[in-house]
Parts: sequence; structure tokens; C-alpha cells
Amino acid sequence: MRLIFTKDASGDIKAQIHKGTVLTDFSYTEMVNQLLENNEIEEVEFNNIEEDEKNKIEEMLSEISEVFLDEEEAETSVNEL
Repeated sequence: MRLIFTKDASGDIKAQIHKGTVLTDFSYTEMVNQLLENNEIEEVEFNNIEEDEKNKIEEMLSEISEVFLDEEEAETSVNEL
């Protein structure tokens, strides 16, 4: 999954996500679908984002990915029984 975060002139941060080869406005549903298929955030691009904001976004994405890793581990454990 590829995500792009851009801060506009008014200070608002806009998120976009690649759905296949098409760049679309961010959707939590699309992000969850992509994480369920392949729990990997391949690339994150930041445009006009300050370092502390970038760190917070990266931390959030890491925590989200961990949730899906925990789900995969739990599913693997159940399947092994």
C-alpha cells in the first residue's frame, strides 16, 4: 500500500491512498481492505509535513500495522490447533 500525506497552505493535512495504480482520497475502509490482503505499507510520501507531524503519522501507521500483525498471529495459532 502506498500513502501520500500533503499539508496545504491552510495547514490541513490531506491523505491519499493508491488503489491499484489509481491515487484516490484516503479511505479507512480501503486501507483496512489492503492491510487485510497484504499487511504492508510499502511507501509513505510526505509533502510539506513538519518533522513532528511526520513522526506522529508514522507512529500511528506502525500501531495500525501491529493490530493486523496480531490478528495474523492469532489466526495462525487457531489454524494450528
